[in-house]
Amino acid sequence: MKLTLLDWTIVASYMAGSLALGLYYTKKASSSTDEFFLSGKNLPWWLTGTSMAATAFASDTPLYVTGLVRSQGIYENWQWWCFLIGGMLSVALFARLWKSAGVMTDVELTEMRYSGRAASALRGVKAVYFSLFIHTIIKAQVILAMAKILDVSLGWSKWEAIIISSGVTIFYSMMSGYWGVVVTDFFQFIIAMIGAVLIAYYAVDKAGGLGGLTEKITSVHGEGQRYTDFFPPLDGGILSLPVLTFIAYMGMNWWSKYSSDGGGVMVQRMVSSKSENHAIGATFYFNIVTYAVRSWPWILAAAASLVIYPSVKDHESVYPMMMVDLLPNGMRGLMLASFFAAFMSTLSTYLNLSSAYFINDFYRRFLKRDGTERHYIAVTRVSMLALSMVTAVATYYATSIVEVFKFLIAFGSGTGLVYLARWFWWRVNAWSEISAMAASTVISSYLYMAHPSLFFYQKLSLIIVFSTIIWVAMTFLTMPVNEERLIEFYRRSGVGGPGWRAVEKKSGESRLRDSGLGMAMKNWLWGTVFIYAITLGAGMLLFERAAEGGICLSVAAVSGVFVYKGFMK
Repeated sequence: MKLTLLDWTIVASYMAGSLALGLYYTKKASSSTDEFFLSGKNLPWWLTGTSMAATAFASDTPLYVTGLVRSQGIYENWQWWCFLIGGMLSVALFARLWKSAGVMTDVELTEMRYSGRAASALRGVKAVYFSLFIHTIIKAQVILAMAKILDVSLGWSKWEAIIISSGVTIFYSMMSGYWGVVVTDFFQFIIAMIGAVLIAYYAVDKAGGLGGLTEKITSVHGEGQRYTDFFPPLDGGILSLPVLTFIAYMGMNWWSKYSSDGGGVMVQRMVSSKSENHAIGATFYFNIVTYAVRSWPWILAAAASLVIYPSVKDHESVYPMMMVDLLPNGMRGLMLASFFAAFMSTLSTYLNLSSAYFINDFYRRFLKRDGTERHYIAVTRVSMLALSMVTAVATYYATSIVEVFKFLIAFGSGTGLVYLARWFWWRVNAWSEISAMAASTVISSYLYMAHPSLFFYQKLSLIIVFSTIIWVAMTFLTMPVNEERLIEFYRRSGVGGPGWRAVEKKSGESRLRDSGLGMAMKNWLWGTVFIYAITLGAGMLLFERAAEGGICLSVAAVSGVFVYKGFMK
């Protein structure tokens, strides 16, 4: 792609602006680890909510969505749309619980929730597990996408793309910490959304406009095309692969994921919010933007690409190809800047959070407990650089964004249920989590290496079933958590319900939280219906399915009333 002086000026201006914003907060972030990782726990909902959305809007996401639509159809987006169910559970319940817990990271909860040496060991193991393994996979996926973009647009080699694209982000993340992350996230999200809308506009225009887009796709790909279906086809019956995969997404994906109760990124933003209400508002705002708003520019561009590039086999590379082929001078620079914005917002978040795990939950807890804040900040910056080097190597050997994403889901799918259960059932202990992590890691690695031909839903089912059997058995074979620790956690965190009745009685407190839990479950249900209805309604209107779109938006209006009343209570 040939960039003009104007294009390069736009890209350079964006880079300089991001660097300046990040460096502006260096002094403030360097004052303490609390400032470096949580911005003093005093951020407003709109800033933390936008940061959540910016982190989820990575450079890999539009390529990933394009791959889904071009390979299967719009309905394959349920692979990630299903996570709204867990996202709304965070709004209705976990935002309050995490804010009440007052932790720096989600890993820190282990020693607050459990007791004994097993709890301490679990905290250290999880710190390494997330910072070195899970986050390396996530960062590799994001950088791989940026490498593909820069290969298609500028012809850079993989190593050039990895080093150059990551350099600015690593530098300002090391210097300005979480302050630099959330502030740059706000502006980066706006730029990234502008780029997404731009490429959708030019792609749809090139394909002949929104009117009759489905018919144009049919004329190119034949009458049997399912690219514009919103739900999996039932032609092969309810036991067909698309239907079984959909059932796996909706029935297992959202609660089996390692971030089923919020996850590190969301928890960091919930805890850094200035109050419970701000944490709830940020999480709700994130879910609306992520599913109802952000989906459609990508999906429209992907659908249009089926008309423009009907024969291209590398579906993930089509998205940057549209930037190269369709955008005029100036717009290419803005689009490239938007790719960098999406990339940098996600990478900076995981750089910061990975280091928070390493410093707060491993180094400070086990290696040096009496260091100064200045010392911990210095080690944090070194750890950030070291973890980045590990990620660079992992990125070099990764090839497919969609496959990396699906492996990540499967890799941690045996742990999601135990992370939910620890909030609802007092009997869960440290060995429950340890055995779930070990089982999930071993079983998923074995299936992907020894049985790669298994379908995704089969792998997911096997990992969940065997991991659950192992961790539930281990729970009953090991001693329960110390009674004093359970009572302390019960009083501090705000948990409740039938699973905590025994602890409630021993605590001597007469308060009952079942009514609050019941209201949270209602809010969860109505909130999920509300956002799904908006998402599907908007999409159906865009694809000229007015009657169905109208029904969905009517459902959204009705459920929205219940959402408003529920959260007001």
